Amino acid sequence: MLAVMDQEFHCRRKLLSDTQMNDILAIIYSMPGAIGVNSALNIGYKLGGKRGAACALAGVLIPPVAIILFITTFVEMLKNSPLTSYAFISIRAAVTVFIICTVGNIMKKTFRSWKDIIIGLFAFLAVEFVDLPAVYVVAACGLLGMLMYQGDEQ
Repeated sequence: MLAVMDQEFHCRRKLLSDTQMNDILAIIYSMPGAIGVNSALNIGYKLGGKRGAACALAGVLIPPVAIILFITTFVEMLKNSPLTSYAFISIRAAVTVFIICTVGNIMKKTFRSWKDIIIGLFAFLAVEFVDLPAVYVVAACGLLGMLMYQGDEQ
């Protein structure tokens, strides 16, 4: 979903700049809740105020709810079908590729210097191998970034 958002709002339609898109992604990741809902609210509000947020939220929520309601009516018929399990295997593969592409695009836009790479690497190591709570690592990285970039204009 993040790759589609970046492609639509930043690359294709030019509604958001690199900085705006990165800021929105940072807000989306730091907010609790579903990424789709968070992104709809943030991008909708940025582009159209309260009405834009409401319309974006409706646009994100109505299609999946309708699809789920449609599928649940046929769940017994589809439950034991081998085609269903094959479909989910293919969907998992496609989602994995989308996630890898999104991470690559975000990394290209975010890591602009060696300082950024060092901060990101230490954050990853602290959360993944030292088991520090992510909220503390985010706060520490914010302070570290403020100290490292003090006086730099970007």
